Amino acid sequence: MKYLIASIALAIALAGSLVAQIPVSKHVYILAEENRSYEHIVGSSYMPYLNSLIARGTLFTQYYANQHNSITDYFWVTSGQVPTSNNETTATYNVDNIVRHAMQLGLSFKDYAQSIPYVGYAGVASGEYVKRHTALPYYSDMGNSATEMRKLVPATQLLTDIRNGTLPDFAFIAPDLVHDIHTCPTTLGACEQEADLFLKTYIKPLLATPEFQPGGDGLLFIWTDEADLSTDNRCSATVSTGCGGHIAVVAIGPRVKAGYKSPLTYHHQNLLRTMLTAMGDKKSYPGAAETAVAMNDIFVGNPNGGSSSPTLSVTVQSPTAGETVGTAMHVAATSVPAVTAMQVYVDGTLVYKVAADVISTNLTVAPGAHAIAVKAWENSGANAIKIVNVTATTSSAGVTIQSPAP
Repeated sequence: MKYLIASIALAIALAGSLVAQIPVSKHVYILAEENRSYEHIVGSSYMPYLNSLIARGTLFTQYYANQHNSITDYFWVTSGQVPTSNNETTATYNVDNIVRHAMQLGLSFKDYAQSIPYVGYAGVASGEYVKRHTALPYYSDMGNSATEMRKLVPATQLLTDIRNGTLPDFAFIAPDLVHDIHTCPTTLGACEQEADLFLKTYIKPLLATPEFQPGGDGLLFIWTDEADLSTDNRCSATVSTGCGGHIAVVAIGPRVKAGYKSPLTYHHQNLLRTMLTAMGDKKSYPGAAETAVAMNDIFVGNPNGGSSSPTLSVTVQSPTAGETVGTAMHVAATSVPAVTAMQVYVDGTLVYKVAADVISTNLTVAPGAHAIAVKAWENSGANAIKIVNVTATTSSAGVTIQSPAP
């Protein structure tokens, strides 16, 4: 954690001279998992392979699903909008989406779906396959074309394409209900184990291809659509209610920072914009992705927090850098210009947030050294961060003044 905090502080100092970039890739892929909160995936003993990938790539520590309900989150991450929330719909929708952009860019694409009964199957369900977890066939660009629907193929085709060197430029990878952590047997951890097995079977060979070796351009996102359905409705600082909880999302590739834990808050539209930018789209983006901030900070050579607006700044009045404070600590900060929300992190953990451009709050911390980070958020998602290091002490008698500082 100390190294992470140090790297964030260094990045803030360099932010004025570094321009964050997303490298263009001919191999951009996303794999969908289901209905698990961040804490039930990250560090899970039932998913050792996935957690080995987390160590190999970038983990988004503050990623929140837009809302609950499967089909809506799949729409958010592929079109930045929700044309319907009906999980059983047979309709197609003429809205801007990632398939349309791939076609406009002249890129090949495929939708790899486990347990689909045959190539181009248009039904809503068959056995452990459900259409709502594949996303792409709902768009008229694919769903209304017999030619494009032939790109909806069984997941086993992914292994064939790996062997033949015929991987597409963009792919959506959909495990079936047993292997995406959706439908669980009664055995504890069985869902996670099945999901980890799918990753080892299909993703391990993918990551062994030249595209994912040093010098390659491969970019893979392992994405969770929403958190625990009954208990996790957590939201980020930029959204107050109606969210789908805190979820685990991982990025892997030779140009992605290894072992990096992104502290920035993201939603599905941020991932959509990032995928499209990586695919070479520089002009416009579907739905909410048009105004979303791309996940620039995850790429090698970019500063941590590279998506921050150069005009946005945070000033922390209390505590001051290097100050010795009591375990009851006052945090006061302001932002310029006015922002939508502000957050306080203690040693990388979010402990307070407010929908305002001023923070004044009292926090309790343990004795010892701490890194206090204050982030400010604009409505667009742009953000800035300021970090101060303090030492908290206890005393059997006396008075500690937290604010104003000496």
